[in-house]
Amino acid sequence: MQILISTEVVSLARRVLLLSSLLFVLIFTLGCSNENRQERYNQYNNGLEEGEWRRYHPNGVLMEQRFYSHGMKVGTMKTWWDNGQLQSLYRFVNGEYDGTCFEWSRGGVMTRKMHYKNGYEDGEQHQWYDDGSVRSNYIIQEGRRFGLLGTKNCLNVKDSLDKY
Repeated sequence: MQILISTEVVSLARRVLLLSSLLFVLIFTLGCSNENRQERYNQYNNGLEEGEWRRYHPNGVLMEQRFYSHGMKVGTMKTWWDNGQLQSLYRFVNGEYDGTCFEWSRGGVMTRKMHYKNGYEDGEQHQWYDDGSVRSNYIIQEGRRFGLLGTKNCLNVKDSLDKY
């Protein structure tokens, strides 16, 4: 059995499909308020991330700004809370953390101040709780940590067995 469809019918079907697609996009766009959308601004060059990249919170406040060169993170990356308060500031060289980096709580209290060199912690490292009390405070020298690490003290398994 052979079914013949005229070019007029195919043309009409294409127009209906195009109009229904446009109607869907229009309804979808009108149905989505700005509060539900997350905008992005990205650039590529030869398939690699390039230049300034931005993301926004659903409420329109800038969420993140970072920079790329030939697919690697470079320069300063900043993030913001949805209330507009700065959340973090990190520096990158050749895709690796480098320099002093900071983080803040939603209320604007500094919670981290870290130093990096070629992607690794180096030098003074500080962390605070939201109330400002010290969480950790240590130094990295020649790959070794010295100071308050903010970890809980635990008994060595052997020491705990010797007690019994």
